[in-house]
Amino acid sequence: MSTPHERVDDATRRLLDLLERGESLSLEAIDLRAELAVATAESGQLEDAFFQVDELLKDAQREHGPEHDVVSRVRSAVAEVETLARRSIEGS
Repeated sequence: MSTPHERVDDATRRLLDLLERGESLSLEAIDLRAELAVATAESGQLEDAFFQVDELLKDAQREHGPEHDVVSRVRSAVAEVETLARRSIEGS
């Protein structure tokens, strides 16, 4: 199993490949951005993770509409980041 930092690095590399091809809002890019935000939260960088999922949710809703399946997946990522943040605060 990879560490959160390794997952951040891997997701970042894969996302950069998509961005170079101009795919910033494709379904794959949105899924990768959600994965990156969760891994960022798991690595303890909660402020960055919250920023990432907030921007991602806005982008996904604007690109695909609020009822699209991908927006639901992003909302799940938001909830996961929130859960990780609560656990971090409770564990402090």
